[in-house]
Amino acid sequence: MAGVELTKMKLNMVESLKNIFPGVNAAILADILSLAAERGRIYYDEIEMREDLKEDLLLQLEKERILIPFETSKTMAWEDRVLAFKSGELYEMPHVIRHLIRNAKETGEWNPSYAVKMCLEEIGEAEPEKITAFFEKIIEKIEKNIVTPEILLKTAGELDLKPKIGLIIAELKNGGIISPCLRRPSNLRYEINPSLMKGKHLCT
Repeated sequence: MAGVELTKMKLNMVESLKNIFPGVNAAILADILSLAAERGRIYYDEIEMREDLKEDLLLQLEKERILIPFETSKTMAWEDRVLAFKSGELYEMPHVIRHLIRNAKETGEWNPSYAVKMCLEEIGEAEPEKITAFFEKIIEKIEKNIVTPEILLKTAGELDLKPKIGLIIAELKNGGIISPCLRRPSNLRYEINPSLMKGKHLCT
């Protein structure tokens, strides 16, 4: 019975990945992401495929912020992480993506809003539904996955969350939902994890 359940979870995962990553071998990707979601990290050597295909896949997963290189050139911001392809390299999976993958295995859906809510509950946020609604409103307002502090502040005001905007930003950063873009300090912006811009949202 356990084997049947595992097979069903694998099929669910493959189905969700086919929709999000067309053209990628979803069965192989499901195994890689399942392992990373289970432990929160994966090593280069644990990804078993041809070297050129492995590099292409890691490039795509890093671009989508599903796996993020552990090594950094300066800060912990995503833009400062150093992507390398060699034995011993470690890649991290953000907490929110771990929830995204776990839910995809259970349901076959790529549901970013659910993952955000679960991530907020995990860290003890008192109003996870309200902060998830805040996240959904942000997604509605932007075309690309870049958001300014002004948009964050304005949206927080619309939901009566302005007094705790600092805490909200910290929680979203810690969950791997957003990351600051710090290379132009006079023009602070935040990158929203692009994988959370795909699939099903609770507001749709």
